[in-house]
Amino acid sequence: MTTISDGISRQCARFIQNLSFGNLDQETLSIVKKCIIDWMGCAIGGSSTSAAQIVESLVMDMGGKPQATLLGNFNKTTILQAAMVNAYNSHILEMDDVHKSSISHPAAPVISTTFALAEHLGSSGKEMVEAIVAGYEVMIRIGEAISPSHYTLWHTTSTCGTFGAAAASAKLLHLDEQSVLHSLGNAGSQAAGLWEFASDNAMTKYLHCGKAAYNGLVSSLLAQKGFTGASQILEGPRGFFKAYSQETNFERSFKDWGIHYKIRETAFKPYASCRHTHGPINAVLNLCQREDITYENVESITVETYDVALPLVDNYDFSTPAAAKFCLPYCLASALILGQVGVDAFREEYLTDPRFKKLAFSVTLKSSEELNALYPLKWASRVVIQTNQGNSYDIFIDYPKGDPENTMSDTEIEEKYFSLTALRMERSKADSLLQQIKSIENRDSLINIFQKFFL
Repeated sequence: MTTISDGISRQCARFIQNLSFGNLDQETLSIVKKCIIDWMGCAIGGSSTSAAQIVESLVMDMGGKPQATLLGNFNKTTILQAAMVNAYNSHILEMDDVHKSSISHPAAPVISTTFALAEHLGSSGKEMVEAIVAGYEVMIRIGEAISPSHYTLWHTTSTCGTFGAAAASAKLLHLDEQSVLHSLGNAGSQAAGLWEFASDNAMTKYLHCGKAAYNGLVSSLLAQKGFTGASQILEGPRGFFKAYSQETNFERSFKDWGIHYKIRETAFKPYASCRHTHGPINAVLNLCQREDITYENVESITVETYDVALPLVDNYDFSTPAAAKFCLPYCLASALILGQVGVDAFREEYLTDPRFKKLAFSVTLKSSEELNALYPLKWASRVVIQTNQGNSYDIFIDYPKGDPENTMSDTEIEEKYFSLTALRMERSKADSLLQQIKSIENRDSLINIFQKFFL
């Protein structure tokens, strides 16, 4: 058993090795399957974008053994390349899942890695579930330990996602404790992903997820062959915690192994934009419904939020779809005009629509000490709408739609899945794939799970 007296890196390794499907209750299993369905919709939908074609074309040029499936075109490539492409694609639409206190998106690196390797190995559905839980657990706990200071410069999904991918792949490979430790050690030395890409609205954000999956997986594959890595990559004097964070008391995030599984804290995204926009979007949609407000009679919108959100979403740049997803004023204009902020809200014609421009420039963001104190456990916001009739309406959102405290239902997740897969495949095939995922724990082998979808 893992004890608190073990070093944190070894605690992680021992947890990964010891985790068993039999440890998981029905609710945890249900959430795992919900996460898979959500991830798969994001990955297949994301594969339809022009950004996806760039990475996909590079992988096709490189060739390699047909070991695992690229979701979307359902061609096969190497497990490393499949993990990378699927992780990249599952983040493009900005609709993949979120964990609040670790400030990360676990599915992209963890589930992408798990599916690629499990398909190649012919792992069982139960083994896949174990690997996903292990990956989420390790990624999230490390993310919590270094938050929030880490997030100022580093993209947590990328850095901690590398550990998550290593954990999941180590579990599938049935590595012993020391080999898992080596995998984590080499994953930590490859953990990277700087926020500077946001200054240029670059495609790098999605590459972060792809490389997290790739680097974590290659770390486990090397460990399987006897390749050694740092044994104290997290807590060591030149390790991850000291190099990447200003936090202290890292041990606080590693005290309840196996008691509460972190995957149960997953938040799902109903809107196709940065999660820091979701509280205000939720607020505006609720206000419009509650007070019968239409976009024509909005004079101004004031948003109070927490400081971490401001560098990312407090801007008026909606010159491209990628930029608009990180422009809160544009997202609120979309909520008012379209009544939704889905994938279609970022079509090129909307970005130049005078209605969107007028509303976007009526939005003002403010920092709130009250909301700063709640973050990151609550990604809360307060919104005030002033109408041109002189009325003022306000609302406070502590748990935006999709948070575990205000989660999306199974039906809503499936509706989201179908709306995203429709961007790349016909409904009947998407439904067939969904039915397989809903009973995935009963599969003896995943080696042919995508066989019927090859185009």
